[in-house]
Amino acid sequence: MRASLRLIVTLSLLVVGAPHAYAQRRVPATGMWGLGGSIGAGVPSDPSLANGFEIAGNLERYVTPRVSIRGQLGGMWSDIVGRHFTGTVKPVMLDGNVVYNWEGGVLHPFVTGGGGLYFYRSSINGAPAMTDTRPGFDLGGGLELFYNRRTTMTVEGLYHVVSQVDTPLTTFNQGQFWTFGVGVKRYF
Repeated sequence: MRASLRLIVTLSLLVVGAPHAYAQRRVPATGMWGLGGSIGAGVPSDPSLANGFEIAGNLERYVTPRVSIRGQLGGMWSDIVGRHFTGTVKPVMLDGNVVYNWEGGVLHPFVTGGGGLYFYRSSINGAPAMTDTRPGFDLGGGLELFYNRRTTMTVEGLYHVVSQVDTPLTTFNQGQFWTFGVGVKRYF
C-alpha cells in the first residue's frame, strides 16, 4: 500500500510538472530574433596598419533552431605605421551572413560566413579625406554562453577578405583583416 501511494504521488508530480517544462520553448527557436553587440580588436594583414579597436552590432532571424540569417554593422580603427606620413584607416563593414550553431546546453558553438560592403575612410595628415568602397566576404566562428534562457555572452572571430584599399597617398595592397569580439546577445 505504501509503495502504491509513493508511485501515485511521484506520477502526479511528474504529470503536474510536465506541461510547464513542455511549454518552455527551445532557444533559439524557429522565428526568433537575436539582437547583439560586441567590442574587441581588429588585426589588419597589411604591415603598415596597426591593430585597433573594433565594435559591431548584429540582428539575426532564426529560420530553424540551428540556422540564422544575420545582418552585421561594424567598424574598426587602424593607425598607419611605418610610413612617411601618419593617419588612420577606418573600415565600416555592412555584412549579411548565414550562421549555423550547435546545441550544447548552455554553450552553443557556431560558424558563420557571408559577404557585404566595406567602406574605408582614411584620414591622413596633410591629405584630403577619402573613402573607398569594396565588396568582400567573411568567415569565422565563435561561442555563445547562455546565462539565462534569452541572454548570452558571445565570443567571435571573423576573417574579412577584402582586396586593396586606396587612400590619397598610397594603396594598401592587403585589405584583409581579423576581428575578435566579446559581446552580449538577447533573444526575443
